[in-house]
Amino acid sequence: PPEIRELRELTRYRKTQVDARAREIQRLEKVLQDAGIKLTSVASAVWSASSREIIEALIAGERDPAVLAQMAKSR
Repeated sequence: PPEIRELRELTRYRKTQVDARAREIQRLEKVLQDAGIKLTSVASAVWSASSREIIEALIAGERDPAVLAQMAKSR
């Protein structure tokens, strides 16, 4: 039936999007590690709010490890 077909299409599309997101996160983590930046030692995950803030600061030119570590938010 058309409803089932549409639901299957949406499910397959969602799976491809989730897989693509996971690949990009892994790629980002690898690029950071190749550059000598061990972000997961400060933040829980590469895609967390703290990580994004630290990455944006790195892009803006911040290089002081103490300043970057202070950007890590804790619960």
